[in-house]
Amino acid sequence: MVELRAVGADSFARSYAGDVYNTAVYLKRSLPAAQVQFLTATGDDAMSEAMRRMWHAQEIDDALAFPVAGGSAGLYLIETDAFGERSFQYWRKDSAARYWLARLMENGESLLHGADIVYFSGITLAILNPDERAAAIELLRRARTHVGRIAFDPNVRLRLWQSPQAAAQTTRAAMSACDIVLPSAEDLAWLLGVGEPMRQIDLLMEMGVSEVALTLGAAGCAIADGEVRKRLPSLSVERVIDTSGAGDAFNGAYLANRLQGSSPHEAAQAALRVASRVVTHAGAIVPASVSHPATS
Repeated sequence: MVELRAVGADSFARSYAGDVYNTAVYLKRSLPAAQVQFLTATGDDAMSEAMRRMWHAQEIDDALAFPVAGGSAGLYLIETDAFGERSFQYWRKDSAARYWLARLMENGESLLHGADIVYFSGITLAILNPDERAAAIELLRRARTHVGRIAFDPNVRLRLWQSPQAAAQTTRAAMSACDIVLPSAEDLAWLLGVGEPMRQIDLLMEMGVSEVALTLGAAGCAIADGEVRKRLPSLSVERVIDTSGAGDAFNGAYLANRLQGSSPHEAAQAALRVASRVVTHAGAIVPASVSHPATS
């Protein structure tokens, strides 16, 4: 999506962001040798073309970003308070991204086969119509035998759903189709009706999830893999500027480290380091010199 960020009373800076895209960028930065593809649909207007150019600059492969004739990009405005917490306004009802599933099916779902990780979020599903959501989850179930792992961040945004019941039902179904779930404790408290992180993890494991990396905001994260359960504290940050993209950065770094053979504990430690840098800078996609200073 196109991101507009207030930089003055009536002035805005334009950039490009979105939860799954953000994760793709931070995964690529954490694992430069990886081929990272962004599956979506885009318009053919000037804004969409500018967005694709930015993907190329971030070394994100757009071969699976299918064009929609006459389509346009979604847009959102973000503002932050004195503590770095965010508020959003969205204009994306007619975004071309809503056609990602239709375009994938037209081109063949086998395009996903052979991937080491397929990653999606609750927003990936929320922008589809109800029938398409069910079809997308079934597609992922079929793909599970053809890819390494499937990872999912519930990232609940109730304004995108017809009802809380639809959001909960679809999110639960999506989690049961995955190998790795990367939720926030806040989302799970709403979804499961339980606030204690370790109990949240137990409930996910009972649903068939085999690996969980649960973000706890300023309190760090908790991980689970089989019978292993661990909590990791967050790193000290002198000043939080903006929490935008911190969870996505965590997810990208976590998955990159898991792809390299790190244990969930090691991957979570690396992910917390990246997220702790991201919150010190404005924007969901911070400069590489901030998020990955050793490799920039």
